[in-house]
Amino acid sequence: MSQESEQQSATPANASISKPRKFKKILLLAGLTLFLTVGGGLAYLMLTDDPTETPAKAAARPYEVKAIMPLEPFLVNLADQEIRRYLKIKVELDIDQENAVKELEKFLPPIRDALILLLSSKTFAEIGSVEGKHQLKQDIMRKLAAVPGGEHVKGVYFTEFVAQ
Repeated sequence: MSQESEQQSATPANASISKPRKFKKILLLAGLTLFLTVGGGLAYLMLTDDPTETPAKAAARPYEVKAIMPLEPFLVNLADQEIRRYLKIKVELDIDQENAVKELEKFLPPIRDALILLLSSKTFAEIGSVEGKHQLKQDIMRKLAAVPGGEHVKGVYFTEFVAQ
């Protein structure tokens, strides 16, 4: 009988030990599931794009190039008096509409004439620095604005620039 009483007393003790272990496992699995669900939701929200774009976001977005109009290279004498200097430059124009490229191609002779006159009026000292090149871009933009269809030009890119 002593063995039976030991077995009966051991059984309730084992039952009381297994219930907290099962509860801890369930609690651990529930916490892990909650953690993964919240983490996945946060990752989804952070990594997906917002389909609704406000005007402030649209204004902050960089300008998208619509069309590029390459011009033939220019080779001009610079306006330096003491030494003969040359400028070889290749210019590409950033156009805001693709159909405006065809319109501007009709006015290619006045565009080239305006740019040749502008480039040949510069000295080596004026275009030799980075600031001088930025100023030259602004001058080109002003000249192109005066040409018919020039309002479609939104930027000027130098793809070759050699002065000697």
